[in-house]
Amino acid sequence: MIISLTGFMGVGKSTVSARLAKHLYCKCIDLDKYIETKEELSIEDIFRLKGEPYFRNREEFYLNEILTENREKVLVLSLGGGTLISLKNQKLIKEKTLCVYLKSTTDTMSKRLSVSRKSRPGIESMASDSFTKGVEMLFEMRKEGYEYCNSLVIDVDNRSVKDILALIISSI
Repeated sequence: MIISLTGFMGVGKSTVSARLAKHLYCKCIDLDKYIETKEELSIEDIFRLKGEPYFRNREEFYLNEILTENREKVLVLSLGGGTLISLKNQKLIKEKTLCVYLKSTTDTMSKRLSVSRKSRPGIESMASDSFTKGVEMLFEMRKEGYEYCNSLVIDVDNRSVKDILALIISSI
């Protein structure tokens, strides 16, 4: 079984997936970190040097690689916030994983992201006065993929990682 975690930037996918894998005594792969290792560049540098279309192409390739070559009995996979923009990725995730959508309000996401936005492609250059509106627009473009692929939705607003884990574990 592959459990994938999806959701917008800043909802806690990497943190929750790592902790979930520990609880389930299984391997965890963070797709963005996997891409960084394979490409020998940070996501930020890939976007800056090679562009988003190149990154999205490599993201599709590596996601397919992970899902088709997996030999683990149980695997937790943390997706990037934009992974499900791709219809190809949506199909793979829907068919091959139990997808957990970590859902949050745009207000909460904006607050969390305002701290780390300089290192996040797609939001790093948004002006402060229109940041929340920009996050909202980007989220709206990605929301359909999250909603289409999910097998389980967890509202993460005002919930601790421990509470989120308990909800996931009790549902799988």
